[in-house]
Amino acid sequence: MFYTVREGRLFSSVQPPATLRPLLALRSELLPPTISQLHASLSAWGAIGLSPGLITPDRIWGSLAGESALAFFFDPGYSPQPLGHLGMARELAAWLVLLDKWMETFVVIARARSIWSVQELAGALTFTSRPFLPAAIVHMPPDNWERVAQALAQAVGDGPLRGSGHLEKHWN
Repeated sequence: MFYTVREGRLFSSVQPPATLRPLLALRSELLPPTISQLHASLSAWGAIGLSPGLITPDRIWGSLAGESALAFFFDPGYSPQPLGHLGMARELAAWLVLLDKWMETFVVIARARSIWSVQELAGALTFTSRPFLPAAIVHMPPDNWERVAQALAQAVGDGPLRGSGHLEKHWN
């Protein structure tokens, strides 16, 4: 079963939404604005208090444009569960390491800063190490978790983003 969040509501379907493809198939087409959209789509899960489950590339379907850019596959008999007291920290850590395998670290973290609070990023930093990451991500080249942890620590240390400029200004 595939689950996606749209407009603050959870939707399910037997097949992936028609506009989505396996995230692994999109990796060479990712651009910074797409990273922002994907971050926002993952954040929508946390906003409704649900976990998308283990973040592994084989479970994630995505889109290069638009809202609801992510769907997660769940094995039969499983469905999204409420977030625990850690919020999305563990999922976010895995997500950042996964995206960093295909996009520059600076872009992944800078775009994450525009979506998640410093506290949420600090929570993810706790889980950005080999023992806490899903094995599928740890064993997927490159071995990048340390690089992500360092960049995330720097972003947390820098504090909240300042200014009100449009994030996509340099793309338009």
